[in-house]
Amino acid sequence: MELGTWSAFALACFILSVIPGPSVFLVMGQAISNGKKLALICIAGELFGGFWIMLLSLLGVGAAIAASPTLFGVIKWLGVIYLLYLGVNAIRAAMRSSPENEKPVPTYRSSFRAGFLTALFNPKSLVFYLAFFTQFVDSSEPLIEQYVLLTITAMSVAGLVLASYAMFASRVKSYISTEDSKRKFSGISGFLYLVGAGYVAVTR
Repeated sequence: MELGTWSAFALACFILSVIPGPSVFLVMGQAISNGKKLALICIAGELFGGFWIMLLSLLGVGAAIAASPTLFGVIKWLGVIYLLYLGVNAIRAAMRSSPENEKPVPTYRSSFRAGFLTALFNPKSLVFYLAFFTQFVDSSEPLIEQYVLLTITAMSVAGLVLASYAMFASRVKSYISTEDSKRKFSGISGFLYLVGAGYVAVTR
């Protein structure tokens, strides 16, 4: 693959990753409610899910989903329901003020799972990567090497962008000092999950 082609692909991935979507809203919500470390674990889950999305797209699953509005809709609404679940739980937890009703302590596993499932339940990504990758692949050169390079590039760029969003959200949260403010600010994370659900719901 020529350097110019790879550079164009990396730039395109950066632009697409910077645009806020479900993954961005989820990671920022994790950073606000659970802190920087768990947000990074969530990003790892996102990237792992993204890897399988790209692999499935290259294996033709994306084409099957694109050809089946019913299958596309089922996967999409599973993603919407999951993000709504996260959002409602986060808002309810932020509204509880008594010690006995404190929200459960988040774990690495739950944060990783949230990122993984959010990436996996995004049917538009399957269809998108199927069309996107082919624009940068030279059929006259070995395909496997090109797919590996493009996949690593896409995951690296997405990881850096999501980490930047997480650091920004975590830094903003660090300026909140009182417990009441922290509780209310954590409620914003639930709102971000709901925004992500809305984003997925309107995709076609």
